[in-house]
Order: sequence, then C-alpha cells, then structure tokens
Amino acid sequence: MNDQGTVLIVDADRVERELVCETLAGKGLRLVVTGNMYQAFHQIEHLKVDILIAQLKAERIDGLALLEAAAQHHPDIGVVFITEPNILETDIGIKAMLAYKDTYFLPRPVNPVHLAALLQRTLENQRLAIENRQLLSQIDEKEGLRRLTGNSPQIVRIRDMIAQIAPTKATVMIYGARGTGKELVARAIHHRSLRRGSLIAFNCATLNENLAESELFGHERGAFSGAYDQRKGRFELAHGGTLFLDEVSQLSLSNQARLLRVLEEREFERVGGNKTIQVDVRVVCATNHDLETACKKREFLPDLYDRLNVVPIDLPTLKERIEDVPLLVKDFLQEFCRQNGKPPITIAPEAVRTLMKYEWPGNVRELKNCIEGLVVTSTQPTIQQMDLPERILKTIGIAFSNLPSVPEISEPVDKVPEKQRLNVKVGMSLDEINREALRATLESVNNNKAKAAEILKVSRRTVQRKAKEYGLFNHQNLT
Repeated sequence: MNDQGTVLIVDADRVERELVCETLAGKGLRLVVTGNMYQAFHQIEHLKVDILIAQLKAERIDGLALLEAAAQHHPDIGVVFITEPNILETDIGIKAMLAYKDTYFLPRPVNPVHLAALLQRTLENQRLAIENRQLLSQIDEKEGLRRLTGNSPQIVRIRDMIAQIAPTKATVMIYGARGTGKELVARAIHHRSLRRGSLIAFNCATLNENLAESELFGHERGAFSGAYDQRKGRFELAHGGTLFLDEVSQLSLSNQARLLRVLEEREFERVGGNKTIQVDVRVVCATNHDLETACKKREFLPDLYDRLNVVPIDLPTLKERIEDVPLLVKDFLQEFCRQNGKPPITIAPEAVRTLMKYEWPGNVRELKNCIEGLVVTSTQPTIQQMDLPERILKTIGIAFSNLPSVPEISEPVDKVPEKQRLNVKVGMSLDEINREALRATLESVNNNKAKAAEILKVSRRTVQRKAKEYGLFNHQNLT
C-alpha cells in the first residue's frame, strides 16, 4: 500500500482512534486524525482526502454530513463507517448505504484485520475507477463523447444519454438528417460500452437484397454464382462488439425478417448453409426516414421497428443548434491544420457570424468540408469573411462590399497612371465600387494576386475568384 494517499480518521473515542492508527501504521499512508467534526470539515476542504474513516453516529459527530461534504470535494473518496453492531437495520444505516457508492461498514469493536481488508478493497476500487476514467478519457479523445462538440442543450442532452446507455446492451436507433453525425454517435456508444469486440459498420442502402443478405450473414462456398469461398458476414465479424446498420430503413422485407430473428434469437445461418451460428452483438441503427410511416405503408416490419427502437436518439440539424458553430469551427481548424502540417489558423469574428447565419443544409458534414477547404487553400493566418465560399456569401446576401478601400497613394492624382486611379462616382452600385477597387489594386501591383490579397486583407483565392467574376483582365494570367 505504499504512497496510497491521505486517510482522514474522525472518531470521538481516543482508544478507537489509536487502534485505527496502529492498524494503518507502516502502510505508506498519511494519517490525519481528529475527534472533532468541525476540524474534520476543515481538513476535507483543505486537504486531498482519499479515504474517510469515521463514526457514523456519535456525540458531536454526524457521519452522513461528513460523507456529503467529502463526496462533494473528493468525488473518488472511499468511505469506511465505524458503526454499532445493528446500525444497518436503522433509518440512518439505510440512508448511509444509499448515500454513496463506495461506502463500507465496520462494526464496533474495531477488528484490525477487517479494517485492513476494507481499506485494501477501498483502495483497489479507487484504482480501478481512476484507470477506467483515464481509459474513457483516451477513448473519448479519439472516438467518444469529446468528438460530439457543442454546448447547446440538445448536444449536452445527447452526451448525457450516451454516457447512460452505452454500458448497457440495449439496441439503439439514431434518427437524424444527413450529415448530423449519426455514425459519430454510434462510435461513441460503442467505445463507451468497452465491449471487447470491434465496431462493424454497414450501409444498408448500398447493395441489393441478395448482396446485402450475404454481407450481413455471410455465405458458404457455392451458395450462389461467384461464391468461390466461404465468407463471414458483418454479424460474425462484430461478435463481442457492435454492429452499426446505417440507413436500416433500406433493407428489404426479407432481410428485415432475418435481422429480427437474429435480434431475438442471437443466432443465424450463412447463406447456403445449415449450421446455426450464435453471436453476441449489440446493434445500433440509424436512419433519416420516418419508420412509423414506413410501418403504416408496410415498407418496414412493425415488430422489427419495436425491437430496434428500444432507445431512440434524435439528432438535431446544425441549424437547430447554430450556437455550436463557433466551437465546431475551432475544432475543425485545429484538426485540419494538424492533418495538413500547417501552422495554426484563426478565423475572424465577422466570418464566424456569417457562418452562423447560413442554414447548413448538409449539417455538420458540410461545415467540416467547408473548413477543410478554407484551411488547405488559406495563405493568411486568419480567415476573413470574404474568404468564405461564394455560395455561402450569396445565400445570406453578402456582396463583395466588405472589401477594404484601396490604400491612399502618396503621389498626386495627376501623376498616378490613369489605369491605376480609383474611378468611383456617385451613383455607382456597391458591386461596381468593389470591382473598381479590385481592378485598381491589381493594376497597382502588376496583377500580382498575392500582393493584392495582402493589401486588401483577403486570401489569394478570393482575389482570383472575384477577378474571374468581375471579368478583370485574364484571371488565369494573374501571378
């Protein structure tokens, strides 16, 4: 038990305190001892307490109050209550059992052997809890809840639900429009479940009925033309793990019936075979269709719907959680800069506000692709509003009006070449003014789009795009 941490001993009985200290002496523990409840509160608030050993009920000592304070300050604390022999049959004993997950009871008089055993068990539980939390943290970093970025109420609720249902064996149905992150949720459920097997994914809309049947359940050699070898299906490959069925509504009725049988019996036969194969597979499905309506139209089996819809999760569109856009943009910028070996890139606040005004019909996937494109084409450390894709700017009604004016030229106007003058007149539209500003800037730098971009504080891609749009010179000849 070397270097195991700090034990706070709270006992009004001096003899009992000394016995507990003697039992724990030489175990590599820091012992903090008091017979005063208020001193105990002070220690709990100011020390990192790993284990609390206290009387449950004694003069001037309220064990439940200490437990409440200890659990609040130290969520992983282990608790050993010293009690009267029959205390667990009383109301306070029952409350103590229900109050905290890692609580043990030691009847008086204290038995040193029993105390040492309880302490060892408490330390082992703490170690396992810390290791599991670290493992979950590593998993979440790559595939789990941390990938579900956002602080909107919808995403917070979904993360809480995943954490609750992941350790169970319940079948899950994920509803959501394209690009909302259905597979991401399925992966988070699998990795939070700590199932030993793999996560195997299958898109039910990609193959016809016969090929889908073979993909799901496998086939024997010679089962059909072209079946030269035996092949395991997705259910066998997912044994001990999770099978994610995307677009499950697209399965044929016959394959739906086979899927229902596997879910109920946990067994199946390969195509062309007669050997029954038993599997332990958790099924997570996803769809962007209304399955209740499909059942009414006899396009989906009602019994299968009931079996799959045990835990439904509805994913919001990005428009419905638009407040998450800034966090998503930040995460995607970091991800794609790291993937492409580029220095960190930031984004201007006005650009973020513009992204939040767009409706994102492709949801998070569309936003992710947008940010990837901006990262790989960016030549500036900060993405500006006018660097955003033209379809986004046009959709929300932003013209090229935010283009800064051409910097003042120090020479007198009459000495500036005519073609480099900014010929702006009253009555010109903003689009015409922007075109003139870009033309004059390009002329002033001999059509060098990198220099023009630097002057105008936009990207080279924006200069190239707007030059093409405005028909300025031959945009392909810009350097």
